[in-house]
Amino acid sequence: MSEKKLPELPEELEEFLDKPYGGLFGNTVLAQVVEEIVADPTMDYRPGYLEEMTGKTAPSIREALRVLVKLGLIENVSGDVQHPVYQVVVESKKFIALSLLAYAVIDDRDGTDCMNTAILDYYNRSLRAKAEPLAVATNYAGEWTTGEDCSAREAESGYSIFSMGA
Repeated sequence: MSEKKLPELPEELEEFLDKPYGGLFGNTVLAQVVEEIVADPTMDYRPGYLEEMTGKTAPSIREALRVLVKLGLIENVSGDVQHPVYQVVVESKKFIALSLLAYAVIDDRDGTDCMNTAILDYYNRSLRAKAEPLAVATNYAGEWTTGEDCSAREAESGYSIFSMGA
């Protein structure tokens, strides 16, 4: 079995390797918290957990969380001021854009195609129904038949495939 050789990271970029979003936003508390929540948007986040993951102080984590709530990226789902629990607002366009940016950083670094795959998935789940017509009218007078040999992706899409008979 042959191994795929990954591209080497240039030395001048090594300093950005362990920084959120490849160093694009620096190494601020806010950037670190954003990176954590984008990495796992299904998790419930507590300030103590984020303190542990980032190594930052409680006041700085609370301030970052306050900003992210204000921006609509997360919400306090516990309603408890003393013991808040936050969840990512995954419907937020900001969250989607930050996720795509995270994939772009990986793609540029590793030469992968994660961002394009994520964009295609987002298009198919969220935009396709708005962007593509459900049917196309024609004045074809011949006979229409449904396509029996459509691809798995077409079958999954819920669209009917038609072909013209000769």
